[in-house]
Amino acid sequence: MRGKIRKIFFYKIFICLMHDLSADICNYINKEWIARWEGSIRSFADEHDVDEKTVRQIIEFKSTSYRISLYTLYKMCTARDLTLEEFFRLIKR
Repeated sequence: MRGKIRKIFFYKIFICLMHDLSADICNYINKEWIARWEGSIRSFADEHDVDEKTVRQIIEFKSTSYRISLYTLYKMCTARDLTLEEFFRLIKR
């Protein structure tokens, strides 16, 4: 019984940590990349090789509880000539 409870507890902690990380990622992209973009949301999406809907979800991540995928993050970083390692250094995670 203790083993099951321990697994459930660690699983919930893992989910909470991943949610916090996704929120930090979306928050950084929203403040540092999207807010400073001089064009439209569509042009941002085109330049970063993602769907316009994805950009809108990143902007509204607090109300939609959007979780960015690693693949989407990779595509956006590649468009900015960043590695994932450099990106995580930028957000200090």
